[in-house]
Amino acid sequence: ESVSRFSNGVPAGQGVVWKMRQSYRRVFVAAAAAVLLAFSAIDLLPQSPRSARLGWLWAKSEKRTSAGGYLPPPWHFEGRAIYQLYPVKVQTAEKYIPKELNIVQLGGYTLGGWYLANYTDSPACDKPKFGELVAIAGLVWNPPSSCAWASHVYVGSKSAKIHGEKEVGLPENLGRFELRQPERKPGLLGRLFPPRPEVTLTCKGREVISMAVPKEREGWRAGVPVTMNMPSFSGYTRNKPGLLNYWLELKARISLVSPSCKTRVPEASPLKELLSNRPMICLDFEKLRMDVEPPKKFNPLKTFENVPFPFLQARRRDGIEEEERSRNRGGFLSSLLRRREPPVPEPAA
Repeated sequence: ESVSRFSNGVPAGQGVVWKMRQSYRRVFVAAAAAVLLAFSAIDLLPQSPRSARLGWLWAKSEKRTSAGGYLPPPWHFEGRAIYQLYPVKVQTAEKYIPKELNIVQLGGYTLGGWYLANYTDSPACDKPKFGELVAIAGLVWNPPSSCAWASHVYVGSKSAKIHGEKEVGLPENLGRFELRQPERKPGLLGRLFPPRPEVTLTCKGREVISMAVPKEREGWRAGVPVTMNMPSFSGYTRNKPGLLNYWLELKARISLVSPSCKTRVPEASPLKELLSNRPMICLDFEKLRMDVEPPKKFNPLKTFENVPFPFLQARRRDGIEEEERSRNRGGFLSSLLRRREPPVPEPAA
């Protein structure tokens, strides 16, 4: 029997009904997708990795802040980071740390260094993938929190620079990060010990720092999974004249890098004075996931009570006489071995 058909295979007499059903299905699928996308954007659904990505796509298209195209808080970062620590003289750290903050020291030194990160995803809308270098001038103590103070910050994204200056109060600079793979030495030693990739940071056409970083590690070599909640201080800049305090949650696989990263700092670099000593330790943060909360105003305390460890000194830098400064400079052991003067008897009435 012969049956007339459409070119698309639909029997005659059912074309209108079939088209209506197809249109209804398309409308239903589009409406369901829109509802799921909206729910994932406002955190009403369980945040699986896929739903989180959908929410980010929604936020990137609709919820842009005024700070140069940056997503709203909490700010989420993913990638890899390396943290190398250096001993820094207190006299050197005082040049970069505000006088309102107390420097934690041991034997005339505090703990500084640099933090190098390569973000594969970030809140920056113009360039989510960028590099960041943070120079640490030293540790500051203000009860009940203690953290590192960033003296220089270099980022590879313009929107991240604007956001850091206006919203977080960091001394941001726009830099350029270049990765170079050195040539391997011939022979067996070159195969057993291949050279590390080199990262060079330049700012305004001048080299700031260059370091040899280890290659990425996978599996058990990536390190131990660790979750940390750390406080951070910022502020005392032109856009944020007061002191700010913000918290960040960091999840990563941390391992010890041995030997430490070889670092080359030019004489004219602003980091030369901070990184002049030999590095102490280097940590590798693989599979980094970091959530940063917006900063809040913080009032520094003018007290030295509740110092966490007696051998660490929180050195006061304002409103103290030189006699008291020299007396407290010795530390905990000096206070035990110091000769005590006998009390002066009161005159008889």
